[in-house]
Amino acid sequence: MVLGFGFWFSGRALRAIRTAHGRPPAPGTRSPATRRASETRRWPASLAPATRFEGSTEYRGRVTAVAFALAGLALLRYAYAVPRLVRWFRRARVASIPKGETPPLTLLKPLYGRDPGLSDNLVATLRQNYPDFEVLFLHERPDEPALTDAWEATAQVPDVPVRLVPGRDPDAANPKVAVLLQGEAEARHVILVAADSDVRPDPLYLRDVANALAEADAVTFAPVMFGMRTFWARVVGLAVDTDAFLGIVALDGRATVGATIGVRREALARAGGWRAVADRMADDYALGQALQREGCTVALARRAVRLHHPGGDFEETARWMQRWTRTIRAAAPGWFVLAGAVALAPLALLLAAVATPYAAAALWLLVLLTAVRAAIAVAVDFRFCWDRSLVRSLPMLPLLWFLEPAALAAGLFGRVVTWRGRRYRIKRGRATLLDS
Repeated sequence: MVLGFGFWFSGRALRAIRTAHGRPPAPGTRSPATRRASETRRWPASLAPATRFEGSTEYRGRVTAVAFALAGLALLRYAYAVPRLVRWFRRARVASIPKGETPPLTLLKPLYGRDPGLSDNLVATLRQNYPDFEVLFLHERPDEPALTDAWEATAQVPDVPVRLVPGRDPDAANPKVAVLLQGEAEARHVILVAADSDVRPDPLYLRDVANALAEADAVTFAPVMFGMRTFWARVVGLAVDTDAFLGIVALDGRATVGATIGVRREALARAGGWRAVADRMADDYALGQALQREGCTVALARRAVRLHHPGGDFEETARWMQRWTRTIRAAAPGWFVLAGAVALAPLALLLAAVATPYAAAALWLLVLLTAVRAAIAVAVDFRFCWDRSLVRSLPMLPLLWFLEPAALAAGLFGRVVTWRGRRYRIKRGRATLLDS
């Protein structure tokens, strides 16, 4: 049904383009006047398109063409991604039963700052239903405040081998990769799992890694945010858990995500190790591309990984969105353009509803796009978040019509980002440290 809507509205856009440039309608189609008259009879009086409209016909035609073309692109994206999401949800219902052996692995955990809930995240990391694994807490600063939470977590789960690995590689511009290089050298096992500090895994997390690596060289996870408390945290969580989550699942391992990456040491060596992405701001994406260029297979885990994201103020959220969008633009410009086109669709439909004679069609299409996104949010919340934070955030969906284009516009201009208290310049995906 979604695919049908996509083709229908794409055809409407093409007809509008012909009208905008003064060309007659294609044979077998009705004239604009006849079409407006029939739509006025078909739609309720409150939603009927205007029979008289101030403004040039060329302007109206172009606005209509752009709005329906973007909407058609968004619907085609949903038609491609939603069936894959449904199949992935069905696989996610299966318990994480090991498919074979459970090889020993090393979990690399970079630490920087004491985020809210960090202690609970680290305790959940140590409480794994897995027979043989070690955890390396990687930190750059000797007075790292997150070490307090690491010691508390170690005291609560004393039977897991834990080591602290200080220092960073001086040649790595990316601060996360700089400590991962230290962990790679210190790891004892042949399977390495790099996980961000905001990950709060369930007890079967490492079994998911082992299951995927039984058939692949590397594994990545689709991340979902939960525990949102502040206004801006809810906005970010709603955007990530619907649009970004859908895209990652649809790519099915073709794009690696830094929240968790598990890889066999020999495959990592073939790709050049973390050394090969030491100057990349999007190190996770670059590592996945390097692995695939070497013929390594990258799998998407059958379940999502949960990121605890309680909140942040507007300034913190703006810096995060700016870094995220500018990094995507530099690392994957094609995906950035596609994301921008899809994000502009609701705004273009609003403009079409007030500035063209197709108000009814634009409004109904806007409702359809919003309903699909709301359904994804509800499914993700009930399956992975468990705290109904996404469901409570659903009234904020209309805000994303304006905030997502604004965030992508901020990423379109400028190359400087701030991360972990340092400023970097990004050029062609590579990062250069500006602050000493």
